[in-house]
Formats: sequence, C-alpha cells, structure tokens
Amino acid sequence: MNEQLPPRATSLATDELYYTLNRLSRSMNRAADDISWRHGVSLAEFNVLLVLAEGVLLSSAQLARRAFVTPQSSHQVVSTLVAGGLVETVEHPTDGRIKLARLTDAGWEVLDAARGELRVMQARAMSDLSEADRERVPAILATLAETLQGGWFGDVEAAEAAAARRPLRGTLARTPDIRPLPHADRKKPS
Repeated sequence: MNEQLPPRATSLATDELYYTLNRLSRSMNRAADDISWRHGVSLAEFNVLLVLAEGVLLSSAQLARRAFVTPQSSHQVVSTLVAGGLVETVEHPTDGRIKLARLTDAGWEVLDAARGELRVMQARAMSDLSEADRERVPAILATLAETLQGGWFGDVEAAEAAAARRPLRGTLARTPDIRPLPHADRKKPS
C-alpha cells in the first residue's frame, strides 16, 4: 500500500477480494449486456441460453437458480424466449405440471454468435496474463464459487443464520440446482 490512509482506515477497498471480484463482475456484465443486446436478447435471456447450452432439460425454477434471476423473472424470460423461437418447452417425464426448457436451432444460432463475441471479450480481459495464468483463472474462480456455494466455506448453519437476518425481498438465487433432470439430446445445427 503506497497511499497514506486516514487514521481510522485500515485498508483500501481494492485490497479486498470481494471488492475486486465485484468490480470484475460489473465490468463483465456490462460487456455481456452489450453483446447480448447486439444479438437481440437481454442479459438475463443470454444467461438462460448459456445454461440451456449444457444440454440438460431444466424447469423455470431450476433456470432461475442457475441463471441468477428470481423464479418470476425466469418464467418471464423463458416465455419471451419461447415466443421468440429461441427456446421450446416439453413436458416433464414424471410431473405434468412442470415444463422443461431446451434450446431450438434458432436459439443455438443466437447463442453461438453471441458466445463468439463473449469469448473475444474474455480473452481481452485476460490478455495481460501469462498463458499459464490464463489457463488457471477459470479453475481458480470456479473453486472460489464452489467453495462458497454451500454457505460460508460449507458452514450451512452460518449461511442459514445470515439468511434469517436479511430482510425478505427478491434476491438472486443462492445455490444452483445441481441435480439435473434426465439428459436431453443436444439439438445443435451442424
């Protein structure tokens, strides 16, 4: 730390991993938002397309958790994507009340074009890193996310206690659904 801090200050915000990752997240979200709109979808819709590209049939509730939106937003996003012909829904194999979503050929085309731009942006973000660091960054970030996924370093009681202290409001999902439904055939144009 080169700067002289005021007497009560203990560190710079940029010394905190949380702050730096939040700054990175906001920058990447802005860039991804621009990319998604160029391809005719919102950022939330783009996130749903990315998740559906894994090839697993998912309900709106599962998509909400995986795409970082509320269940109500997920339903609206899926409805918009269905209306635009980018996603289709099918019946759940055992629960007739649930519709499962998957990409259409048109959805694959939009996603592939947008994903190409996304990868260029991501490469630019890591362009000043060594090749070895570029290869390690995704794994390091995935490890951080997975470590915190179950609460604070797997401390479920601490996570539940913190959730109980928060005011009730629409929030981002805390944990992605890791129990996929039966695997769907991946429908991607040749």
